[in-house]
Amino acid sequence: MKSLMSKKQLGILPLKERDRLTDSWLLHRLEFLLPVIMEKHEADMWILAGREYNEDPLLETFYPSAIDSSRRLTLIVFVKNTENQIERLVIHSNSKFEPYYSRVWDHKRETQWECLARIILEKKPRSAALNYSDIHGACDGLTHALNQKIYNILEGSSTVNVISSEKMAVEWLETRTAPELEVYPHIAEMTRLIAAEALTTAITPGVSDTESVVEWIRQRVFDLGLNTSFYPTVDLQRQGENNSRIEALILPGDIVHLDFGIHYLGLATDTQLLAYVRKKGENSAPNGLRDAMKTANRMEDIISGNFDEDQSGNDVFQRSILQSDSEGIKAMIYSHPLGFHCHGTGPLIGLFDRQGDIPVRGEYSIKNNTCYAMEFNVCQYVPEWEQEVTLYMEESISFAAGRVFYLTSRQTEFYLI
Repeated sequence: MKSLMSKKQLGILPLKERDRLTDSWLLHRLEFLLPVIMEKHEADMWILAGREYNEDPLLETFYPSAIDSSRRLTLIVFVKNTENQIERLVIHSNSKFEPYYSRVWDHKRETQWECLARIILEKKPRSAALNYSDIHGACDGLTHALNQKIYNILEGSSTVNVISSEKMAVEWLETRTAPELEVYPHIAEMTRLIAAEALTTAITPGVSDTESVVEWIRQRVFDLGLNTSFYPTVDLQRQGENNSRIEALILPGDIVHLDFGIHYLGLATDTQLLAYVRKKGENSAPNGLRDAMKTANRMEDIISGNFDEDQSGNDVFQRSILQSDSEGIKAMIYSHPLGFHCHGTGPLIGLFDRQGDIPVRGEYSIKNNTCYAMEFNVCQYVPEWEQEVTLYMEESISFAAGRVFYLTSRQTEFYLI
């Protein structure tokens, strides 16, 4: 059996170095990205609130590494001052919030809510943004009770217009800074290497089943001190079967499909890879399957070629489907943003169960310095199998400087088992 790669070989950092890196990213985002977002969306104040054990998923992206929860109650306030600069305030006593935020709560003289009321009266914002959204779950983390509490305080100042932070939150979540984009390819490559181990090491034809491979990869990720970004999926296709997603014992001649991602340094990956289990005497996958893989790679070219800044996700979908149809490719597209979350905020490019324009989410535009899981499938007749075969594919990509970049080398051949 092939030996597994060590943490060092995979480039997994010790915890202290991870914290140092992600903290530097947070400070960079707060200093350079946050002011641009608030200025663009004309928000004078942004109030974030969370309580321990009921965390706001957006608020968590503002925590430095030494802050692991809201610790009873955390209030973060971003406010534009008279010099048009963004002040970053935290209403909490934990010193680990510094230097990312200035602590402004005197717990001996006031409650946290009284502190918030004082700041609002002192700063006199015209608008205050809160984390609620009908569209994005990650932007809708303000609980009912906290929302009511903040509203009651804001009512004390009749000049404040309460708005949703949704547009700011989407940009905060989807935008990748230069330091993040520099490291993201390494995270994608790490994902690919672990996936390749699973496909080439964890499978013994006639012994292993799809569920055992799932458990192998989950344990492998756990042993490496990492987290999966979602529960992995392993299934297969078999000649003579109509179902393209079978969960069963793995046998020679099967196509094994793995859907897998990790969460590392605060960023998620999502990829789908394919392996072929060789029959006795075979040195490679049948030519028909290899031709289908070439078609899938062509589909990637089509999708990436239709990414344009300020085009909507629906535009990318429609242009790609029309082009694939004109080339005789039978395809489905259901791509999504990647970032802090696996199914990130931002433009959707089709859905598996809705091959067409997606209301609202599909209308978001493609922006530079964003990342996506290019997820799709192609269906093609394979002569050796005398039937159509569906190849499910997914690659992590970034869009920067007006073009698509693959975060790691894309799959062009089947892994061989």
